[in-house]
Amino acid sequence: MNVPNLITTARLVITVLVFVCLQLVAPHGATTAGAGGGVVLLAWAAWGLFLVAAFTDFLDGYLARKWNLVTAFGRVADPFADKILITGSLVMLMQFPVAMSVLTAWYVVVVVAREFLVTAIRGVVEASGRPFPADRLGKWKMVSQCWTVGALLAMVAGSDFFTPLAVAGYWVSLLLTVVSGANYVMKAKDVLFGGAR
Repeated sequence: MNVPNLITTARLVITVLVFVCLQLVAPHGATTAGAGGGVVLLAWAAWGLFLVAAFTDFLDGYLARKWNLVTAFGRVADPFADKILITGSLVMLMQFPVAMSVLTAWYVVVVVAREFLVTAIRGVVEASGRPFPADRLGKWKMVSQCWTVGALLAMVAGSDFFTPLAVAGYWVSLLLTVVSGANYVMKAKDVLFGGAR
């Protein structure tokens, strides 16, 4: 297994650790304010681990392209790891009232639905023999979602400073999630709708 693929695999492991930390924090309620030091530490650990995982998303792709190490495993595992990191973190955050003061259930549904749609489209297009890599709009969507989730995690850890960043990220990421999803549909319209005449 090459270095970019090892980084992708590490991202999946780190993501699981984020979920474990959040699950251990969840019984303590809306915020870690007033909770024991161990709980606060776990909440900030989830935030730090998430940032590391998000950074590896950009690192593995950069190295794979730079070193010409793009593999079938990487093409499957990298977007899978991204989707688990973002959608899983959003679902875990729904346990926290402080996060839900910004986050909404329908936002999570939109994000998850968009990922299902793009995955299905990518499968159909690539089965036709045409590559269907992530485009710039999709990458900015990922950046905005990481920004939003990171800010929400900091709120769970007890930081009010990140609330305006979470609100801004919520709306920016919602817009980019919808627009990038529609963009992928348009890019694949010849394959998706070409036979319906």
